[in-house]
Amino acid sequence: MVSLGINADYPDAPLTYTFPLENPFKVGPDEIKDLTIKNSSFDPALCPAGKTNFAIMFPVNYEYWEGIKQDEEKYRAEKKWIEENVITALSDIYPGIKEQIEVVDVATPITFKRYTGNWKGSYEGWLLTRKSMTVQLPQILPGLENFYMAGHWITPGGGLPSGLITGRNAIKIICRKERIKFY
Repeated sequence: MVSLGINADYPDAPLTYTFPLENPFKVGPDEIKDLTIKNSSFDPALCPAGKTNFAIMFPVNYEYWEGIKQDEEKYRAEKKWIEENVITALSDIYPGIKEQIEVVDVATPITFKRYTGNWKGSYEGWLLTRKSMTVQLPQILPGLENFYMAGHWITPGGGLPSGLITGRNAIKIICRKERIKFY
C-alpha cells in the first residue's frame, strides 16, 4: 500500500476506484497491471481542507518481501522504486500530482505483519469470493464457557469494519446470555 498526503483537493475523484496501468511494473514475481485508489479527502478528520489522502493498494507476494527484508538496503530501495512507479502511474491520470505530494509512506506485507501480527501481513482476514461471502464462523465454541470470538478472521472481508461488527455481535451474545438489554 502506498499512502500519499497531497497538498491539493481532489473533490471530484471517486472514493474508491481501480484503473489499468499504461505501463505495468513488477514487484518481485508479481506484475502490477492496475492500481486501486482509496480517496479520503471527503473526511475532514482524515484530510484538512485543501488536502487529499490517497491510499493505493495492490496485491504482492509475501515470500518475496520476507526474502528481501533480510537486506535492509534492498528492502528500502524496492519501496522507493514502488513509490516512484505509483506516482508516475498517478501522473498519467492526475497531471501535476507529483509536485503536490507532501508525504509518502510505502507499507509492505512485512509492515502489516510487524504492526498487526497478521498472517503473512494480511490487511484483511478473508479474500472476498462468491464462496467466501457466505461463510460465517460461530462466535462461540461448544464446551468452552465464556469464550466469544470477534475480529476480522471470523467473517468474510476483514479489516476494521469486520472487527467492529463481530465485536458488537459478541457483546449482543453476552447481553442475551446475561439477560441485559442491548442498545
